[in-house]
Amino acid sequence: MLTASNAFPAYPLYKRLTPEFMTANTIKVSKSADVKGEVAYFKARVARIEKVDDFFKDSRLMRFALTAFNLEDQMQYPARIKQIMKDDAGDPNALVRRMTSPGYREINAAFEFFKKGVTKLKTEAFQTEVIARYYSARNEKAISEMSPDLADALYFERMIGKVRSGYDILGDRILFGVAQKALSLPPAVSGSKIERLKLMIESKLDLTRVNDSKYVKGLVERFLVLKDVEARQSAGGGLINIFA
Repeated sequence: MLTASNAFPAYPLYKRLTPEFMTANTIKVSKSADVKGEVAYFKARVARIEKVDDFFKDSRLMRFALTAFNLEDQMQYPARIKQIMKDDAGDPNALVRRMTSPGYREINAAFEFFKKGVTKLKTEAFQTEVIARYYSARNEKAISEMSPDLADALYFERMIGKVRSGYDILGDRILFGVAQKALSLPPAVSGSKIERLKLMIESKLDLTRVNDSKYVKGLVERFLVLKDVEARQSAGGGLINIFA
């Protein structure tokens, strides 16, 4: 089992997160009493839901779903999440169309409340999918607690394939933070006009390769190495910048 503190370099830790490790640790997380309790609640509550609004009246149920889609921090905006998840994504004026972070589009498309009401939510296949995502999210959270930088890297690795333009990256704090460091964009660039910043990101990040695992892993590794260098220098030590 991996153990670390926030002082532990993120890059070496990331290199140990093999697919085999992630699978084994996800299984371990799924067997914890806390996670098993949340899954049992999800199944039992969904079975009693009769209409879409019932879903949004249950904060525990909402938290489970948002956690599964890595949007747990949006629990503080219940009205916005409700609107986004119920939106008709085909409507040009829909709120979900105006949100730049890809996570909103993903959860809207997954639940399909506008088209199918609670019909899809009640299917065993969809519940199994949501539960599997919940297991993965809880596993990732447990691992990333070892390092905030690792948490951001794993999020970037998972979400970057869903972006369609530089605006999607700018609309997501974590995606932008990782991209800014990995692409060596100066801190001052965040104050630039959004159109200029979008073009700058798109000139350095190959959007045609965001689903290329090797390309994405290279960006993630660069981000982590540079953050480790930064942390070591702040602590008075020094690391060789292998990307220099």
